[in-house]
Amino acid sequence: MHEKKNTIPEHFNNAEEAGEFWDSHSAADYWNEMDETELEFDIQRRTFLVPVDGRIYQLAKKQAEAKHSTVEQVINTLLDRELVDA
Repeated sequence: MHEKKNTIPEHFNNAEEAGEFWDSHSAADYWNEMDETELEFDIQRRTFLVPVDGRIYQLAKKQAEAKHSTVEQVINTLLDRELVDA
């Protein structure tokens, strides 16, 4: 059974604190205390998950570390260079 508190805290200090609260409480117990809100999202970028061979990933990781970059940046640069020239 979920532990119920009288009210939802007015403020969480960080996402971890909020997560701990909601891990032990059910939102269903708090419907009457929650305000309805409207949100809009303007998604500017999409991310696609593509499997990459482990050896290629390790090579990209090594290059990223040498360039103080990320694996994502290294792979995107290499694919962009290869596909634009195709």
